Amino acid sequence: MVDRAGLMVELVDVVEWARPFADFELPVPSARRYEAHNRATLCGGHVCMVLTPNGVFKIFADGAQVFSFLDSRWHLTDAVEKYRVWEEALENKELAHRLFSVALNLAEGRRGGLFVTLEDRRKARELLGNRDLLHPQQEPAKPGSKNQLYYLLRSQRVTELSQPVLETIARIDGSIVLDRDGNLMAFGAILRHSPVVVTPDEVAEGSRTAAAIAASQFGSVLKVSEDGRLSFYKSGHCVWDY
Repeated sequence: MVDRAGLMVELVDVVEWARPFADFELPVPSARRYEAHNRATLCGGHVCMVLTPNGVFKIFADGAQVFSFLDSRWHLTDAVEKYRVWEEALENKELAHRLFSVALNLAEGRRGGLFVTLEDRRKARELLGNRDLLHPQQEPAKPGSKNQLYYLLRSQRVTELSQPVLETIARIDGSIVLDRDGNLMAFGAILRHSPVVVTPDEVAEGSRTAAAIAASQFGSVLKVSEDGRLSFYKSGHCVWDY
């Protein structure tokens, strides 16, 4: 811990320092690894800087990340406003919080992912193949396939699943698809989509971006890139990058 003059005051454990604020609500969900750092800045005007294992500088203030330094430049995170837009799009505070938290944890682990929240669950068959839908299968699941887990996750709500379980199935190649009430409809799913128009920057990001743009015609999409970035897509466009 240092003062504003740059003088060292004392050595502290950030978890212990943040403990008095454990029951305070954070303005934005946090990755598990940095929850204590966010809480340490909730009161008193404190600022916290972290060098992550991925070589990224993160700056926290007022209980949220405000800046990051990667790719040799500073980025304004604007986390509070971006999360507000995401929460308003889903119109489900608990679901928005759960998906955002899981996405942040995937991003910290440099694991890609895609979360699709459908506006109308009846459109699921336009986006998903029959084998990916979580409904009783007409044929036995192949040994070692994800279909063998369907009976465990059928009729489950994302907000009722434990977060570690949701993070585990989100790591399976493919997409998580759910409705606005949080009902899980598919995981590890390969999305159907027709060719979409993308910008040169988006082309460089690969098939996950194309899938996100196409799926966003059906609802709200949260994409996690393997470089640690989050992106929110709606109506065929990227609303924000985080």
